[in-house]
Amino acid sequence: MKLDRAKEIILKAKKSVFTGNIGNNLTAFKGDGLDFAEIRNYNSGDDIKKINWKATAKTGELKLNEFHEERELHIVVVAMLSGSLLFGTKRLKNEVMAELLALIGFSAINNGDRFESIIFSNKLERHFKPSKRVGQVEGAVEELLSINPIGKEANFGELTTFLQAKLKKKAIVIILSDFYEEIDLSLLSRHQLYTIAVRDHFEEEPNLSGELELIDPISQKEMELNINSNIIKKYKNAIKNLDNKLKEEALEYGATYGKIYCNDELYIRASQIFKG
Repeated sequence: MKLDRAKEIILKAKKSVFTGNIGNNLTAFKGDGLDFAEIRNYNSGDDIKKINWKATAKTGELKLNEFHEERELHIVVVAMLSGSLLFGTKRLKNEVMAELLALIGFSAINNGDRFESIIFSNKLERHFKPSKRVGQVEGAVEELLSINPIGKEANFGELTTFLQAKLKKKAIVIILSDFYEEIDLSLLSRHQLYTIAVRDHFEEEPNLSGELELIDPISQKEMELNINSNIIKKYKNAIKNLDNKLKEEALEYGATYGKIYCNDELYIRASQIFKG
């Protein structure tokens, strides 16, 4: 069943990308466009912005940084797993995440860029190395949907440590999660960062009341709650405060924060976020 669902998602994403619905939306990404090559002597007419003042002071001669033009972008999608992803009134959040991964991956390949995908929780679950192969994206989608997220918890501290060690050059890093945890991605600020929250409207506007038995999807502990309007109000305020904090922190380290709901048209909403 999960494999069939993965195939449906892959087919839908391919149709959206390769028939032109989303196709070139990732061209909104801005890379440096430059890759350092060497330090050379300054020649008349060279761009003075490229002068290497440290090397100039050392040698007493005007020195310039020489760059190779690098048109190819390195796009990395991180799918953060947690037990709360196995929820959705229209469709499950982990399925939405899988479709987003497929849309971004196929778009990157369609634009001639390298695509890398990482599935993470509080540890590395699966890593698909940089590639321009469609099969690499398909494998990532299938793997993401094959992993049961119940009992798993997203740990952004561990993710940051992993990415710091893994990404030696500047990359476009897109992190997918429902973001119900506080995060600090400041150590990744040298990369072009996008944090995309995948949510269901019911999570933010729950219509519940009375005595309920609930199960925590991470600890898997059962609990009984008597839910009333005051509790709902406090819950909504807590979600709102968390989201505001996520937006503020994203601005601090130069990231783009966006939110996608389970009933959104994903290629339209994703393109709006990436275009800013």
